[in-house]
Formats: sequence, C-alpha cells, structure tokens
Amino acid sequence: MRYAAAIVGFLFLAAKAHAYQTDLRFESRGLDVEAIPSLIENATVLRLINHEDTVVRCDVVFRNGPELSRKRKINIKAGDTGIARFSPSREVIRLQIDVECWPSEAGR
Repeated sequence: MRYAAAIVGFLFLAAKAHAYQTDLRFESRGLDVEAIPSLIENATVLRLINHEDTVVRCDVVFRNGPELSRKRKINIKAGDTGIARFSPSREVIRLQIDVECWPSEAGR
C-alpha cells in the first residue's frame, strides 16, 4: 500500500514539474474572438475561436525568456477555430503569449 502511494505521489510531482505559468495578453480590437491557452505534454497550445461572421487574422507571439520569440500568423474562418502551438526547447518558468486580432483582408 505504501509502495502504491509513493508511486502515485511521484507521478503527481513529475506531472507538476512540466507545468509553468502562462501569461496571456489579448488584443481583440472589439472582435468576438476567444483565446484559450492550454498545456499538452511539453507544448503550449493556444486555441482561438472566431465568433464573428467574417474571417479574422490573428498574430500570436510566444515569449519564453532567453529564447527567440516565436510568431504564428493565423487566418480563422467565420465560426471556426484556429490553433497556435509552441514547443519550447528549454525549461520554461513563465511563458508570455501576445495575441492581436483584426478583420482579415482575405475575408472581404
């Protein structure tokens, strides 16, 4: 019984070691767009949901301390979802995600 409890405790600590704080700065410019960050294994995934009736363009920048910033550009169709993914190459303590969205020229 003690052995099983020790294994469960170790697995909990191992899973917790990969978690890090994520700061999201989101500029929607009045558009009805949702941004939902989540951690899947060692990658941060940002889900963008477009509730508008036009195409929306979003620029996503992932900042992780000393690493170079990673920029993703996403066009999201009306009523659709877009995904931006970031897999850090170093250990992360805090990740900052900057998102800026506006109506896309392609949607006109």
